[in-house]
Amino acid sequence: MPEFLTRFMDNFTAVWQKISTKQKLIAGSVLALAVIGIIVVMSFSTSGDGVPLFTNQLAEADFDRITTKLVELNVGFTTKGKSEIRVPSTAIKNRVIMQLAETGFMPRSKYGFLDIIQSKNITSSKFENDVKIRAAVESKLEEMLRASDIIEEADVSFTMPEKSVFTRNEDPVKVAVLLTPKYGVELKEYRSVIKGYQELIVNSIDRATAENIVITNNRGEKLNDFTNESDDIRLKTTKENLKIREDEISKYKSKLYGAISRMIPDDRLSIVVDVKMNFDQEKETRKDILPVVLKNDDPTTPYDDGERKYSITVSSKQTKEEFVGPNWIPEGPPGFDTNVPPGYQGALEQITKYVKSEDIDNQIYGESNREIIRDPWDITQITASVQVDGNWEIEYDAKGKVLLNPDGTRKRKFTPVDETVLKNIRGFVENGIGFQIARGDKVSVYGFMKDRASQFKEEDDKWKRQQQTFWILLSILGGLLFLIIGSIVYRVIMKEVERRRRLREEEMARQHQLAREMALKNAEEEGSQIEMSLEDKARLEMQENAVNLAREHPEDVAQLIRTWLSDE
Repeated sequence: MPEFLTRFMDNFTAVWQKISTKQKLIAGSVLALAVIGIIVVMSFSTSGDGVPLFTNQLAEADFDRITTKLVELNVGFTTKGKSEIRVPSTAIKNRVIMQLAETGFMPRSKYGFLDIIQSKNITSSKFENDVKIRAAVESKLEEMLRASDIIEEADVSFTMPEKSVFTRNEDPVKVAVLLTPKYGVELKEYRSVIKGYQELIVNSIDRATAENIVITNNRGEKLNDFTNESDDIRLKTTKENLKIREDEISKYKSKLYGAISRMIPDDRLSIVVDVKMNFDQEKETRKDILPVVLKNDDPTTPYDDGERKYSITVSSKQTKEEFVGPNWIPEGPPGFDTNVPPGYQGALEQITKYVKSEDIDNQIYGESNREIIRDPWDITQITASVQVDGNWEIEYDAKGKVLLNPDGTRKRKFTPVDETVLKNIRGFVENGIGFQIARGDKVSVYGFMKDRASQFKEEDDKWKRQQQTFWILLSILGGLLFLIIGSIVYRVIMKEVERRRRLREEEMARQHQLAREMALKNAEEEGSQIEMSLEDKARLEMQENAVNLAREHPEDVAQLIRTWLSDE
C-alpha cells in the first residue's frame, strides 16, 4: 500500500474513532447518497438520450396527443421541451412508428418519406412495408399540396388493393383528397389548378386513375367534376365577352362626357352609347388582282402622274390557215366495202374550203395573295345618342325684383339650345367615336326640356328660407336698434330730471341759508342774545367756514359740489 494512502487511512481511522455514533450515521448516509448519485449520473451518461422519434420539431398539439398515446402503449420515452420525443432504441422507434401509423396518430408533415423508409427493419412484414409506403406517399402529397398559395390544409388517403393475375378482377386504387382553402379563397373558381392537383395525384400513386380520384373542399363539395367543363368554358367566355363590350361602352361614354362636359355642364347632358361587337374569330384567304405599275407617282406633284395598266402583253401569236380542194372522207382499207353511208357518197366529189384564224395574246397582271386572321372580337356598329337641355333663367321686373308665380315660386324662362350648337356637337361626337357609314354607325343629337320640377322646388324652398332668414334678422336688428335708442333717450331724460331736481334742491338750500343769515344778521343788529344749541352752533360754524372757503377758493368748491352730485 502506498505511503500516502496509509497515512490517509490512519487519519481517517483516528477521526472515525473520535466522532460519536450519531455523527457516524450522518456521515454514512451522506456517503451512500453521493455514491447513488454518481451511479445514476453515470448510467444516464452511458445510456445516452435515446433515439428521436421524429426528425422534425412537433407542434404542441401533436406533442400532447402522441405522448398520451405512448403512455397507452406502455412505451418508455423521454421528452425534451414540448417539441421532441425520444425512445430508447431504433427498434422501439420503428415499432412505435408503425403503431402510430396504423392508428392514425402520425403527425402531418413531421414524418417524411425518408423517415418511413429508414424505419424499415429486416423483420418487417409486407403489410408493414405497404403501410409505410402509403404513409410516406400520403405525407409527401399533403406536403406538396400545402405548398400551394391557395391551400391551408390537405388530407390525402388512398387504398392499396392486392394485385391480381387477371386484370379485370383487380380492384381500382381509390384516392380521397380533402382540401381546406386559405381565408377568402373559393376553390371552385380554380378549376385549372384542381385539374393540376388531379394530374399530380395520378402520377404520384401507382395504378391510380382520374376516374377514381375524389377531391373535395372542407364543405364536402366535389371539386374535380369536369363533366360540364365545356359549358363552364362557354359561360366564362360569354362573361369575358360581355365585360369587353361593357368596357368599350364605358370607354366611349367617358370619352364623350369628358370632352362635351367642358363645353356644357354635366346636369344638362344625357349620353347613351351602344357598341355591337362580333366575337367570332374569322380566317380569310384572299387573292387580289393588282394593276401593273408602268410609272410610279411623283410625290412632289399635286396630282397623280403615275401610269398603270390592268395587264401588259408578254407574248402574242397569230396563225392563219386556208385550204381549197376536193372533199375527202376515209372509206376504209382497200379491198373492203366502204364504210361511208349512202347519204354522204354524193359529197365525195364536192370542193371543200377550210379557213383557220388564231390569235393568242398572253397578258400578265399583278397579284396579291393574303391570309387574313381577324381578332376574336371586332366592332360591327356604334350608336351614340346625346341630349342637351336648354337654359333656364329667373325672370325679373323692371325694378330688378323677382317675379313670382301664384303659388309663390319664382318664374323661369326656358331657352332651347341653338341648332348650330347641336350640329357642332354632332360633328364632335362623330369624330370622337370614329364614325363610319359603311359600318352602319348612327349618331343622334337632340335638344330637350329636362323636367326640373324637383330641382326648382328645392331651389325655391332654399330661396324662401333665405328670404325669411333675412327678414327675421332685419326685424331683430330693428328691435335691438329701437331698444338701444330707447335706452339712450331714457338715460338722457333721467339725467335731465335729476339735474333739475338737484338745481331745485340747491335753490331751496340757498334760500334757507339766506334766511338763516338774515335771521342771524337781524339778531346781531338787534343785539339780542339768542340762545343756540350746540348743534346749531356747530352747523353755523361749518357754514361760516364753507362760505369763507368758497370765497377764497371758488373753483375747488365747485369741483367738490360736482363730485357730490355725480355720486348721488
